[in-house]
Parts: sequence; C-alpha cells; structure tokens
Amino acid sequence: MSLALVALPACAEDPSPAELPTLDKAKLFETAVSQSTADFESTQRHVPANTPTPTSTTTPVPTIDRTRPLMQTPTGELLCNRAAAGQPIDVTIPDGTLLAPGQGFSKTWRLVNVGNCTWTRLYAVTFYSGNRLNAFHTHYILQPVEPGEIIDITVDFEAPQQAGVYQSNWMLINAEGDLFGIGPHGDAPFWVKIEVVYSSTKTPEIEVTPTPQPNGHLTGQVRLSERDQFDLDTATLNPADPTKSDLSFQYGGDPLYILQAMNGARWKVFGKEPPSYNDCIDIELSEGDIGFEDLPDAAYVLYQTSQGKPGWFLIEGIDLGAITIRYLTWLTP
Repeated sequence: MSLALVALPACAEDPSPAELPTLDKAKLFETAVSQSTADFESTQRHVPANTPTPTSTTTPVPTIDRTRPLMQTPTGELLCNRAAAGQPIDVTIPDGTLLAPGQGFSKTWRLVNVGNCTWTRLYAVTFYSGNRLNAFHTHYILQPVEPGEIIDITVDFEAPQQAGVYQSNWMLINAEGDLFGIGPHGDAPFWVKIEVVYSSTKTPEIEVTPTPQPNGHLTGQVRLSERDQFDLDTATLNPADPTKSDLSFQYGGDPLYILQAMNGARWKVFGKEPPSYNDCIDIELSEGDIGFEDLPDAAYVLYQTSQGKPGWFLIEGIDLGAITIRYLTWLTP
C-alpha cells in the first residue's frame, strides 16, 4: 500500500501553460477589407440595375403654314343692280304737294344707275307698298340705262277722293323679278307723297319743275279688250267723250286683231329699236288700220295723237280677245 501512495505523487507533475498563437494585425486588416468587399459585391448583384427611363419620343407634327393670307383690299366692286337718287330725285310733285280729290298728276323721279349692269328695256319701275293711287302696277323703262347714266321715270297717278295724306312706294325690278332700289344697301323704295284737300275756291295747282327736252311724257301699260278705246293724250281708257279717243281695238275679224286710229290720230310701224323724240316728229304717218294675227316681234309704232302729240306704243302681250300695249306720249310745249 505504501508504495502505491509514493508512486502517485510522482505522476501528478504540473504541466507548463500552453503558448497562445500571436495574431498578425496586418493580415487581419486585409482579411476584413477583403470580406467587406465580397459582401458589398454580393449585395449589389441582387439590386436591379437602374434602367434609364426612356426618353419620350414626340411624333413630329406636320408643319402648318401659319402665314396669314394677304388682306384683300376692298376694290369697291359694285353690285349688278343698284340705284341712287338723282339731283333732284323729285323732278315733279315734291313731298306734300296739295291736290284736289280725283285730280290726275304725273310723278317723275330722277334715278342714277350706280350698279355695274345695264338696265335693259326689260327692267321696270313697279309698285311696292302704300297706296297705288290708281296707277298701273308696272312701267317698263323706255331705253337702256348704262352704269353711271341718269334716267327720269314718270308714272301717272290719280289722287284719292278722300282728303288726307297718301304715300305710294315704288322700286325697280329686273327681268328675273328681283327688286332693288336706292339707299345705302340698294333696297329702299322711292315714293310720291301727296295731300288731298277740299277747296271751295280753286283746284290746287301742281308745281312742276321743268325737265330737259322733251318737256315730259306720259307712259304706262294698258290692257285693251274688245271694242275698248284709249286716249293717248291723257292715258284714259274708254274716255267719257269718245271724240278724245285716239285708237280702238277690235277682235275676231280678219285679221284677228285690229287697231283703228280715231279722231285724226295717225301712226306708222317703226321697227324693233325704241324710237326717240325726233323719230316721232320727223316721220310721215298715216291713218290706216294696224292688223295682226299673232304677237308682233317687238315692233314699235310711232303715232301722233288727235291733239298732235307725238309718241309710240309697243304691243307686249296677247290674250284671247285682248292685248296689252306699252305706250309713251311726249307732252310737247
């Protein structure tokens, strides 16, 4: 037992402490840097790359020519049908003229063609509004009126039987039926304005302004039926005194239509052109009848009335048993 005890102490000898390895600081720093770099790179591989936002492409807009066209300088272009008041416009019967009940009178307007179209003989002055004063509805002009020319247009009227103020408005009309007149827009009528008064002393006198030679005329249209008579001196149909008549109309004979001169009236077929005043006084006339079967082709007839006044008429229409004539009688001094 003793030996055993002695032997144990000899085996339990204290070992020397183990030596710890020394760390190299430089290598540690390099390792840390390398690891950090690797970690950064691995992280960046999972971040999507920044895709640049595509720049929007603008579709080219076609170039618009914005050059403003040149302003059109007014050329002063005239309308075809345009009239203006002459100087003066009221050649006879100024506004407010006093007349007796039933008194006949002739109104003359002076108009200027300020359009760019010629007024042919198919143009006329026509009733527009107001009181017609017993005038024919339409009166064709007597000769063509070129642009810039002046024309005097006369219409025969009759004052009403009742006292009062009356106005009759008239306009021009072309061959197509278009109305036109005077004023800034060419659409205003011209008129005659009278006052009918009763008088126990004398008939009010009509103030007449002298007009160029010839000194005035009667003009208008009349429709003649079987056995009608017409006084060309006063534009009276079937006058109360037959000795005043200048012509009569007969229908149904041979030829079918016949015009007969009366009370010393004379006439002669002239031709297709509108006659002048001198044509009417410088031609030899006769008292023979004028007969026809159909509408004459624009044949003017010169005449001298029973009172010696020159003029012309034109047969414009034929109905069964009736004719329409347009006439002009110059009122010579």
